Amino acid sequence: MNLEADSTTSFLRPLAAIWRASRDGTSVKDGLVGFRSRPSLRTKLWMAFLAIEVLLVSVGVIGLLSLREADQQTNHVVALQHKIEAYRQVQHDTLRQLHGVSSALAFPNETTLASALRQINQFGYGLDRVSFVEKDEVALLDQVRDEYARFIAVVSDVVDLIRNGRGADAKQRELVELGPLADKLERLTNQLVNRAEADMVAGIDASRQTYARSAILVAAVALASLILTLVLGHAISRSVIDPVHIIHHGLNRIAAGDFTQRIDVPNRDELGALAAHVNSTCEELQQLYQSLEEASRHKSQFLANMSHELRTPLNAILGFSELLLDGIYGDLPKKMRSAVERIQRNGRHLLGLINDVLDLSKIEAGQLRLSLADYSVEELVSGVYTSVESLAAEKKLSLRIAVPPGLPPARGDERRLAQALFNLVGNAIKFTDAGEVWIEVEAKKDSYVFSVRDTGPGVDEADQIKIFQEFQQVDNSITKTKAGAGLGLAIVKRIVEMHGGRIWIESRIGHGATFSFLVPARLEQQAMQT
Repeated sequence: MNLEADSTTSFLRPLAAIWRASRDGTSVKDGLVGFRSRPSLRTKLWMAFLAIEVLLVSVGVIGLLSLREADQQTNHVVALQHKIEAYRQVQHDTLRQLHGVSSALAFPNETTLASALRQINQFGYGLDRVSFVEKDEVALLDQVRDEYARFIAVVSDVVDLIRNGRGADAKQRELVELGPLADKLERLTNQLVNRAEADMVAGIDASRQTYARSAILVAAVALASLILTLVLGHAISRSVIDPVHIIHHGLNRIAAGDFTQRIDVPNRDELGALAAHVNSTCEELQQLYQSLEEASRHKSQFLANMSHELRTPLNAILGFSELLLDGIYGDLPKKMRSAVERIQRNGRHLLGLINDVLDLSKIEAGQLRLSLADYSVEELVSGVYTSVESLAAEKKLSLRIAVPPGLPPARGDERRLAQALFNLVGNAIKFTDAGEVWIEVEAKKDSYVFSVRDTGPGVDEADQIKIFQEFQQVDNSITKTKAGAGLGLAIVKRIVEMHGGRIWIESRIGHGATFSFLVPARLEQQAMQT
């Protein structure tokens, strides 16, 4: 993918606009106006992704800063803990030294006195180490060091007095100077520990406050990022997804044949250009559709006129042939009668084709109107049965009907429904060479279902849709052997749809076919033609 190259190109577009402005002698503002007024869809998406990346980086940086501050507070608390331990060690060593000096002076001998002097001199090294590490309590530590130095001096003097046999003077000085110094050293070490513990408590409180502050800050930034992301997503939706939906619905309307609506997309990017192209194409399609409708109307009018003109002389031919066969002009020789019968048979076939063309042209031109009235379903089926009974008998087919008794009266155009049922039954008889043909009626709620079932060759699934189209049949071989123009089923379909119903077929090759159509039981208004 060339996303990085496309992003770089988006960055370079303003520079290119400035260069073109300087080259053409126009102002930089004029050079940039095209870029500013028409950001591409890729630029919008890139800017959205960049904004999301900035939000993520901001959350990460703020989180790292909060973690660093929390880490600093933790290190401070740990340092205070070490400080308390060091001061407690000083306190412990001081008390131990004071106890050792007290014990040595209470039971003086050379060994205990030498050990006490050696220990109090070594204590100074530990105090120096604490003073070097913990530099924030220098004043108090210096005071402890000074007092401890005085303490060592007094202890040394007391030990010298004891060694010189002046026990009374040593005791007196111990009571007057050494006791108060020991108490003061104990207070100073306690003060060191208390200060360190107070700092420890303050550090813990500060750490808790830092944690709470960091949590609030991170939560606030995360919430702000969430809100900004939602706002950004809404903006992207309005800028990208909504126009796509608008264009999608517009294309669906165009696919349904509605060329009057226009797609209104305010974007000035690729989607806006696409909407403009779709509108332009829609206008062209509308003009083309109007031209086709006009041509279709002219064709239907032409067919209607021609059918009428052809039917007039054809009726005359059929009429005179009928008179000849009835012997009005005298008896006909046998050979002549056979020829006249052939003329009459083919003339009736041609008249049927002309009537089909005339009906179809009227339907397409919107000139066919249904004559709505109450009718009996039983009488309608019986009339069709009577009309086709002789055709079935000629082919030695069994013609059966199945109509439930006591059906309530229906409302519709009885003549057109009979024509539709007659066409279906006629097709079934024509394409069935042996077996039977059934005419069935079923009541379903507020509708009636008329079905014609035969034992003919059946219809392949691939041909079951096209046979309802004008001038379409299953294949040429059937057309040649059975004759027909392929208009019967198309007329049936139009008549059924004018009644607000639908027609379908159930068939398999070699297992016959069942044609069914459903119409409302009570039709009060003719359905719109499509």
